[in-house]
Amino acid sequence: MIVELRKQFPDIGMQFSIGGQISIDAFPTGWDKTYALNYLGHIPKIHFFGDKTKPGENDYEIFSDARIIGHTVLSPEDTEKQVREVLGTLL
Repeated sequence: MIVELRKQFPDIGMQFSIGGQISIDAFPTGWDKTYALNYLGHIPKIHFFGDKTKPGENDYEIFSDARIIGHTVLSPEDTEKQVREVLGTLL
């Protein structure tokens, strides 16, 4: 469905990506999750944990951004485990 939306509306300045389990995210081009990084430039190291980190999914842009250390998670439990591991290396 995402591919079809991109074909049907190539010039309207919108981006489409897979959201959650059953959703499609639609937002103005450039307003993906990396938009927040415009306000976080003063933070030297940013970790991002996301479950939709493949191309076309809604975490991909921020996950693959050069300013981010990206972590793919599989569940809430996996998120907690990975966050604890990261925090352990920072302490």
